Amino acid sequence: VGLSDKVLSFDKGLDQMMLKIIEEDGTEFSGGEKQKLAIARALYKNANMVIMDEPTAALDALAEAEIYENFSELVQGKTAVYISHRLASTKFCDKIALFDNDGLCEDGNHEELMKLQGKYYEMFSIQGKYYKEGAEVTNE
Repeated sequence: VGLSDKVLSFDKGLDQMMLKIIEEDGTEFSGGEKQKLAIARALYKNANMVIMDEPTAALDALAEAEIYENFSELVQGKTAVYISHRLASTKFCDKIALFDNDGLCEDGNHEELMKLQGKYYEMFSIQGKYYKEGAEVTNE
């Protein structure tokens, strides 16, 4: 998940304490690094299912893209539930379930939901328009 260089730089390597509140010579991580560490711990545990709630919320755009690009490999052989408000993350998911206040409102893969042109399509389009080249941002 992008922490190997940092961990290998520790004098104690994998045996390094991760928090200063536990051990005086422990390591302090940034918010994004803490999130990567939580992802690594979840994946390292040999469970059949992994549930991740907003796992990239504290990551910068490059780190987030790296997680997206490697997600299938990271969860290979496991059932993964990925909860996110960032709809770019849905493109690598086999199945998407969109919920609103009344419960499940749409489900399918990215292509299917885009073809429906329903709530998912609307939300994905709104989020995506700010990433398109030459997009104009207004303060309405």
